[in-house]
Amino acid sequence: MQIGAVGLVVLAVVASAQGKPVVRRTPLDEVLLAMVAAFALSTLASGHPLDAPGWGRLWIAVTYFGVFWWLEDARGAVRFVGWLVAAACVVAVYGILQHYTGADWYRELLGRRRFVRPRIEGAHGYAAVGFFRNYLTYAHVLLLPLGFALVSRARWMRLVGVPLLGLALVFSTARGAWIAAVAMALVAMATGRGAGMRLAVLGGVAALAVALSPGLREQMLPALTSSEMNAGRVGIYAANLDIVADHPVFGLGFGRYQKVARPYYERHPEADRRSHAHNNFLQIAAEAGLLGLAAFTLLFATVLRFGIEAVHRSRDPAVHATALGACLGITGFLVGGLTQYSFGDTEVAAAMWATTAVLMRIREAGR
Repeated sequence: MQIGAVGLVVLAVVASAQGKPVVRRTPLDEVLLAMVAAFALSTLASGHPLDAPGWGRLWIAVTYFGVFWWLEDARGAVRFVGWLVAAACVVAVYGILQHYTGADWYRELLGRRRFVRPRIEGAHGYAAVGFFRNYLTYAHVLLLPLGFALVSRARWMRLVGVPLLGLALVFSTARGAWIAAVAMALVAMATGRGAGMRLAVLGGVAALAVALSPGLREQMLPALTSSEMNAGRVGIYAANLDIVADHPVFGLGFGRYQKVARPYYERHPEADRRSHAHNNFLQIAAEAGLLGLAAFTLLFATVLRFGIEAVHRSRDPAVHATALGACLGITGFLVGGLTQYSFGDTEVAAAMWATTAVLMRIREAGR
């Protein structure tokens, strides 16, 4: 994904240098600049602007520009989404097989140690850990193509994509992704034709997964009901709320979180992870202050406002469904981000920026 994102931008620059106007303005240039400016001001206000390695994770935003520049028109955006969902289905199949078998073919072919393991020792069945270390990353990635599949006019997406993506999400045991998928399905049911049937399919897939996987049952019920299982997450949130209370305007300084947040976690020893806030909005507020949070919120409010315009202006049924699916995917990203710092996961962010580019390209074509 990262190689592809960089390659698109490099090709766009080369083409523009040869006189082909590939590089051009996008609908989000101003709000993106405002967000980056707010983050930069936060870093400067910290007094240590050269000690902010976290800035490196923002580079993946080039995906938005590369995809937007190369999508020729709305129909091209529809074709791109078809390939995106097809690729996601391949990943979903891998995750489903991995849940039952523990397969990690990628690392085995390279002769590396496998990272696949049960979420709970002794439980039958495996969590979809992913091709590398983090099962959460790939669960949240699948939310974006699920948005397209839920309301697609293409039969194969409805009949193949929705069940596969839904089953892979259930097996991921990622609570934030589950909540996001339910929210997306409810929105789809209210806005898309035939979405009620797809919601029933998703519910049936989830019920079947629980019935067929004892390991999933052993992992799911404690995750949803046990206070001990959730104590670590509550401690993380408490530590980050302390940061916001102490640094309300500019935060710790964007990009400096992992270097300076540790003392706050020491006040809450129950926090089981200390890498980030496990919440997109709380992470931005702690790192860049309420000013940065306002700019971050403005960006996604603008994306959804422009996206709703694109949905209303699209007359072609396939284009209309693609715009609606992109809005659903962004909504899933935001809802899932209430329990995970997915904005900082390169894989999730790449899919989110690509989906945003599809939505903005359809809006531009409609105008």
